[in-house]
Amino acid sequence: MASGCVKKVDPYRMFSKLKSLNAVAGACIPSLSQQKTYKTDIKAKVVNPRPLTVTRIYEKKVILKNAEAAAALAKEEELSDKKEKINVYKSFHRDIAEDNALKNPDFFKVKEMVDLHTLFKNRVHFGHHHGCRHPFVVPFLYGVRQNTDIFDLDKTLPRLHNALNFIAHMVYRGGVVLFVSRNAQTMPLVEHTAQKCGEYSHCRFWKGGLLTNIDYLYKNLTRYPDVVVFIHTQNNFSHEHAAITECAKMLIPTVGIVDSNCNPTLVTYPVPGNDDSLDAVKLYCKLFEETILRAKEYRKRDIEELSDDSDES
Repeated sequence: MASGCVKKVDPYRMFSKLKSLNAVAGACIPSLSQQKTYKTDIKAKVVNPRPLTVTRIYEKKVILKNAEAAAALAKEEELSDKKEKINVYKSFHRDIAEDNALKNPDFFKVKEMVDLHTLFKNRVHFGHHHGCRHPFVVPFLYGVRQNTDIFDLDKTLPRLHNALNFIAHMVYRGGVVLFVSRNAQTMPLVEHTAQKCGEYSHCRFWKGGLLTNIDYLYKNLTRYPDVVVFIHTQNNFSHEHAAITECAKMLIPTVGIVDSNCNPTLVTYPVPGNDDSLDAVKLYCKLFEETILRAKEYRKRDIEELSDDSDES
């Protein structure tokens, strides 16, 4: 053959040779991902050198039965979890006759607990220095005396009645009340008030996400409070309490004592008044305690009446 000449190759012949070589290589050295089986009359023979399990028909039936049993068990667990949640909800929300409580505007008689003279006597009308005034509190002020803001008690009294009436209705339906305060001077008083009326209090540092991220922090079936009562709506640094924002995000109603340097916009039931005087805080705690205990007494009475009627029928 002369130099520089290229030998002609038949493409059909070359393709047949490559095809035969691939078939031989695949039969001798099978790939890891591919498993070639050759069925015989007795059993299935696996060419792959790795040990493999041959699944027969009856084994597939057993697997299917086990899968069905596992699915049924999972459904039973879901139903049991739902029943548990329903039972927990019913333990707090029992059926009571609420028509009378809703028809009567003062069913719990909270207007008899406090009057204008009592508020004035306990120094509820005193605010902060007029230089610390929050612009949203201006509608609740009466004037300024000796550079100190004075609250209009004619506007404070009906808002206090509405707040007490709302708390009473929530407790009457089995609601949970959470008292929140960050003032070191009145902290023991707030905790003692919550303990006496059988409710809850949080007077320490508020950890962020305590309400908005409650599932991650506790990882159990946890119930949110039905109403949060703020004796002080600010923390130790005169900033807005973090719990107010979290309650607003979680749609939890709030009741708060709003001084002249506080923002009342995020509080559901703001009560404009003094939150620094010890006499005023004692009055608030006394009113909240009496309201909660009275609502629980009414609830117990109505439940007993309903149980007696059902026994007679």
